[in-house]
Amino acid sequence: MTRAHLCGGCAMAAVLALSAAQANAQQSTTVEEVVVTGSFIRGTPEDAALPVEVVSSEELARRGSPTTVDLIKSLPVSGPVLGDSNQFSTTAQGQVGAGTVNLRGIGSLRTLVLLNGRRTTPSPGAGSGGVDTNLLPVAAIGRVEVLKDGAAATYGSDAIGGVVNFITRRNFDGAEVAADYRFVDGSDGDYTASLLYGWTGDRADILLSAGYQHRSELRTTERDWANQDYLVNPSGYSVLGQPGSFLPRNGATPTAGVQRDANCAAVGNFPGFAGATPACYFTYVPFDNLIEDEDRYQLFGQANVELSDKVELHVEALYAKTDIPNIRFSPSYPPTSGPNGPGSVGVFTVPISNPGAVTALQQAGLSPGQIAATNNISLTLWRALGAGGNPATDGAQIGSRSYEIYRVSGALTGEFENGLGWETAVTYSEATSNQNTTDILIDRLQRALNGLGGPNCTGNTPGANGCQYLNPFSNAYPGNPALGLTNPGYVSANANDPALVGWLFDTQMSENRSRLLVVDAVLNGELGWTLPGGDIGWAVGAQYRRNELQTTLFSPFQDSRVTPCPVPGVTTCAFPTGPYIFLGQSTPSQLDDSIYAVFAEASLPITDSINAQLAVRYEDYGGQTGSTTNPKLALKWQITEALALRGSVGTTFRGPTPVNRSTNQVTGLSGIIAAGNNFKSVDFPGNPAIGPEKATTYNVGLIFEQGGFRAILDYWNFKIEDQIVQVPANVIATSVAGVGNGTQTVNCSSALRDLITFNNNNTCTQGVTVGNDIARVLSPVTNGPEFRVSGIDAQLDFRTTDAWGGRAGAGASVSYYLQYEYDDFIFNGVLVNEGYDARGFANYDRLPGTISEWRATAYAEYGRGPHNLRADLTFIDGVVDNRAPISVQNETGALQPITFGQKVEDFYSLDLTYRVDLPWDTILTASVFNVFDRDPSAARLEYSYDPFIGNPYGRTYKVGFRKRF
Repeated sequence: MTRAHLCGGCAMAAVLALSAAQANAQQSTTVEEVVVTGSFIRGTPEDAALPVEVVSSEELARRGSPTTVDLIKSLPVSGPVLGDSNQFSTTAQGQVGAGTVNLRGIGSLRTLVLLNGRRTTPSPGAGSGGVDTNLLPVAAIGRVEVLKDGAAATYGSDAIGGVVNFITRRNFDGAEVAADYRFVDGSDGDYTASLLYGWTGDRADILLSAGYQHRSELRTTERDWANQDYLVNPSGYSVLGQPGSFLPRNGATPTAGVQRDANCAAVGNFPGFAGATPACYFTYVPFDNLIEDEDRYQLFGQANVELSDKVELHVEALYAKTDIPNIRFSPSYPPTSGPNGPGSVGVFTVPISNPGAVTALQQAGLSPGQIAATNNISLTLWRALGAGGNPATDGAQIGSRSYEIYRVSGALTGEFENGLGWETAVTYSEATSNQNTTDILIDRLQRALNGLGGPNCTGNTPGANGCQYLNPFSNAYPGNPALGLTNPGYVSANANDPALVGWLFDTQMSENRSRLLVVDAVLNGELGWTLPGGDIGWAVGAQYRRNELQTTLFSPFQDSRVTPCPVPGVTTCAFPTGPYIFLGQSTPSQLDDSIYAVFAEASLPITDSINAQLAVRYEDYGGQTGSTTNPKLALKWQITEALALRGSVGTTFRGPTPVNRSTNQVTGLSGIIAAGNNFKSVDFPGNPAIGPEKATTYNVGLIFEQGGFRAILDYWNFKIEDQIVQVPANVIATSVAGVGNGTQTVNCSSALRDLITFNNNNTCTQGVTVGNDIARVLSPVTNGPEFRVSGIDAQLDFRTTDAWGGRAGAGASVSYYLQYEYDDFIFNGVLVNEGYDARGFANYDRLPGTISEWRATAYAEYGRGPHNLRADLTFIDGVVDNRAPISVQNETGALQPITFGQKVEDFYSLDLTYRVDLPWDTILTASVFNVFDRDPSAARLEYSYDPFIGNPYGRTYKVGFRKRF
């Protein structure tokens, strides 16, 4: 079924809904509501055997209307999530600006995200973390329900960690406009606006919403803690620098030793060593952003119509888009390939005729005789652009991302004359991810170094007939534009033409498009058999899902079938690494799969105080993946009117995505510890033979409610087998090359050596090849090791309407890990790494990433008349960096230990929000977030903080208004 047909069907359904709404406006009949999260049986209460947490739009308003990302990050049951820009996290590179949910910290792909109880296609970008929560219709959301338990028996794949169901408003009458502005020091601030319209008749209701959110760019230079000296935190520095190091030669014979560019320190770099080789460590962080400039738009509409006394029609449509037009990257990437294949060291050369060459040798202090004997220079530890910025842009490479979604859903719900309930639904969603990333072409770079560069070059005479030289030395630029530093060695006559620099680059443009069609059918009712507690409720159903993923490439250089070699037009070479100095390649692809499922559920009121729920689901993926059956049992015992005990046990699963099963691959970049944390290309191929992952989960909890007081205590446990995972690039590299500053020798006989491409045309010589020689790492997808996660949730709430003449409330919520243990990781019969405990560790170099032992939130609020004051406290426990401590060479070459970020300290934020209800249905709010202006805790990462613990904002101020008509 094509999108046009589906959208046409949606439009027809909308017209029918509106027509029926007008025709039936004067009639008054109510269709019984069907329950949403956790069950398909009507009448299932929110406080049943399943642990469901509800956050209403009213509560969000009292908290200062946090963004979707901020809301998710504030949930103690949610582990690290995307949302704040972090281009240096491999998992975030293809998803900058997207949002995810990560219940229990076991991975966002193991949390099922629903909109009004139905699926939405995951974001199709490289490194997708699942459904992009930033594309949901924020203005229309009425409440968020979080099911904190495995739910594959009810919902199918992806619900291992639980379900987050975003539910739109119902029965809203009138119109509402809202806007807010958040002042952020160092940026233009964040702001939002929304419009909501609703109409409710006797037998129908309509809701329309439009929303807009803007996040302003926040540069790294606006936060002192993000820019650390090399000897404090070397993570944001690269040994492949600009200025760099170079070797004067005559032919292949050196005329002097390796020289460090004389202006290294003056333009903000660190003059150090790589072993015995002088090096100029380039800091790229000042050219980047902590937060990117982002614009988000959402349009949503829904209609509910009672077509008869027993039949209701629901239709909804969503369009949303996120634009990130100016993502800032390093002025140029470091070379991992050169004209002759893989390599980073000495792969490019410069003739002495290059305008900057003699000047560079003179500034380095070479004698006239040495200069006269030199006819070429090997660029030893170097990159094309760095401290001088990119003169073709505003200093940095500029890329872009955009994410877009169309979603339509229609459902008919009804009841037969015998009381049997039924529901049929069709949901179609289509998401698109467009990514533009620039990189330098190898052949163009070497031609420009030789004087044959530029868009207007004709002939073969260097520096003539429109041909230009690229000056690769620091005398080509006046200073560091990001740090505001002046270069004393600048020679204006040697400056590079911005047009020439722009010509070096090609833009990798790719479009990933995913489509998801879901057809549901459910029957529910009562068996007619009565237990001591009442009638047995049941539900049975079937589901069909079809996933499609299409990848389109828009540059012939990006397609490995068209341009496999460094020189465009050449298709046969010893090492087909492609034409880019850093980025990898891909091929267009068209992938799809179909999943068939049947399921059943029963509610058994065993006694007046004991209720049981049984569920089972069968899903078939076909092919090599096969099928899976998952049962679940949940019980609730109402011991007294105030005290209840609940528990559940079941199996759950996650099936592979089309990307997991693809033979294609995408490329990212990651700081490789074995290479002194220098960034290297990482290739992520799929695996057609990948199987589903399986999990066993159970939960036991107590609920106590008395008056306005409520306390909930839950113990939860997950055992996950055959997890679908990429073999971590750092684990592979460390297994082969160990840990060090990049000068340590590698083990060429390692069983994982074939997953690494080395410099020097992939040559590995025992005792000679070092960690810095790593050019690329292959990170294949596989069914990985078993891991076990368990913990405790505790929640306290108290509310009263009689507190000093007003209303008051207070509460706290805590989630604490008791266990997060991994078994040995074995890949293709080889031990990749031994098992470990991830709890309380940063896990930057291994699965699953940052795992704080506990997270907590607390609130207190008081309201009187139209006034309300609320305080919210968010706490995230610190972690220990499990990576081995490192040492780097100082200015003299001596080793100096690095202790920065060995313990990432706790982070907390206190937020205050004042709200007043004014006449004319107007509400004003004023908030102060992070009242104590806490900086994020130090971490040995590129930005010097862990975005999964702290945030870069500092203290911010927000004002907003809401007007209802």
